[in-house]
Formats: sequence, C-alpha cells, structure tokens
Amino acid sequence: MKLADLQAQFSKHLLHQSVDLSSLNLTGPLPVEQLMSLYRNNFYVSLTDYLKGCFPSVDALVGEEFFEQLAKAYIIQRPLDNPDIELYGEGFSRFISNLPQTSDLVYLAGIAALDWGFDRAKAVTEIASFPFAELEGLDQQQQLKICFKMSAQTLLLASDYPLLSIWQGVAKDCLEGIDMGCAENLILHPSNTQGALFYLLNSSQYEFLSAISAGARLQQLCEIEDFQQHLNYFIGNAVINGFTTGDER
Repeated sequence: MKLADLQAQFSKHLLHQSVDLSSLNLTGPLPVEQLMSLYRNNFYVSLTDYLKGCFPSVDALVGEEFFEQLAKAYIIQRPLDNPDIELYGEGFSRFISNLPQTSDLVYLAGIAALDWGFDRAKAVTEIASFPFAELEGLDQQQQLKICFKMSAQTLLLASDYPLLSIWQGVAKDCLEGIDMGCAENLILHPSNTQGALFYLLNSSQYEFLSAISAGARLQQLCEIEDFQQHLNYFIGNAVINGFTTGDER
C-alpha cells in the first residue's frame, strides 16, 4: 500500500469510518484493533483539550460531558487537515449554531464566537498606528473616497441576547441577575497594552462600525449621528488603524 493510501485509511479509521484494519499492516505489542483504538482515543483527547482551551466559556456553560460530545462531533465533521492546529477552532461557533442539540441554547454560538475572538485578539502581537501623515497627503476628493479599516481580529457582534454579560458572568462564576431579554451590541478587539478589550456599544457606535465593516466611504459615514466623535474615539482606541481609497480597488 502506498503511503498516501495508508494515511487516508488511517485517517478514516480515526474518524470512525469503516476500514479493513488488516490492510494497514500495523505491528506492535498489541493487536491492531487495540493499537488503533489507543491512537484514536489519544487523537480525540488531544483535539478536545485544544478546543476546551479555546472555548472555556462554552465548556463551563454546557459541562464537560456535553462539551466532549460537541468536540467529537466537530472533529468528525471537520477533520484536522493542516498540521498547524492554531486555527482549528475557527468554525466551532458556526458548527454550534447549526446543531439541533444546541437549538435551545440560542446564545451558545455567540459565546463561542466571543471565546474564539478573545483567543485570536490576544494572539495579535502588534497593532499598527493610524497613518495620519498619509491621510494629510490626500486631497479633498480622495478623502471623500476613504474606506477606513479596523484592526485585524476585531470582532463586532449584535445579539438579541446579553452575550457579553453571560460571557463575563461565566468568567466570574456568577450568572445570577442577567436579563436574558436584553439585546447587546458589542466589540472585542486587540490592545497593545491589555491583550484584548471588550465592551458594549450603543446603537450609533454599532451602526458606525458596521458601516466601516461593510466598506462605506467617508462621505457615507458622515451621515451617521456623532460621526466625528465615533471616528476620534475608535482611532484613539486603535480599533480603526488604516484606510484605503478608491484608487486601491
């Protein structure tokens, strides 16, 4: 059997797909069935531990047994096809949102998104400063075409549920008194000084950042209430740290 075929058969067995184990020609101190069972168990344990580390709030909310079931289902549905495990949890929130088993936990996918966003924001080692000098070099017509850019790994969420309150409540081990009927707009972004910052946004702030995320030009942004105040605030907090003009498109 060629190496590629052997690897494919090995992977199928790890993911609980039917494989003729005798064709693998594995040798060792134990029968091939036991060896493969050990390999598979270690495989799931390692990836589950990784997911627990990335999604501690989800783990705390659903409990160890249910989280391990979620992790196993995710691993089977999304096999690890890259030796770099760093981004393996990227689709976990979307996976949760599509599961019938979590349909009653309407906030859980959002909590997973916050866990993942926090993990990725902390991994940002340097945030570029806003290029004021480049901005000053543009003429008036060019400035009107500006599309501002938010810093990498910035997460912007609008939810019908109090996601940030739940997420912070899990961290403090105190979920009492949270109004589940309270909608929240929130942001989570990297910080040069604190690793990651997260806070609630009012409706105008959220509208402003959503427009930036959608690629709105400066002349469109000017129509949003408190535009200049928002721009100054989010540049000052390194949420907005760049721009493009129509010439780059």
